[in-house]
Amino acid sequence: QASRGAEEYAARCASCHSADLRGNSNSPSLIGLSFMFIWEGRTLGELFTKMSTEMPTDQPGSLSQQSYSAILAFILESNGFPAGDKELATNSGKLNSVTIDSQ
Repeated sequence: QASRGAEEYAARCASCHSADLRGNSNSPSLIGLSFMFIWEGRTLGELFTKMSTEMPTDQPGSLSQQSYSAILAFILESNGFPAGDKELATNSGKLNSVTIDSQ
């Protein structure tokens, strides 16, 4: 799932968030301390909802739910989170039970 997400990210997200996920002056970083500062303690559902309703900024909500979920898996993998036994859910309801935590 994360490898599919890497392809989707390169095609649809990298132009704003950069190829290395570090963002720029207009787009936040999706990796490292900057990412954790914004998202630690919040749920994967919150992040998925933000992505699927506001991204990409020029066409919000234009990707499939599977694509948003794959991109989320790629972001998590890029931040060193371990892969799960199953693919991430494609809706925020199921993802709300998982909190983003650096521990």
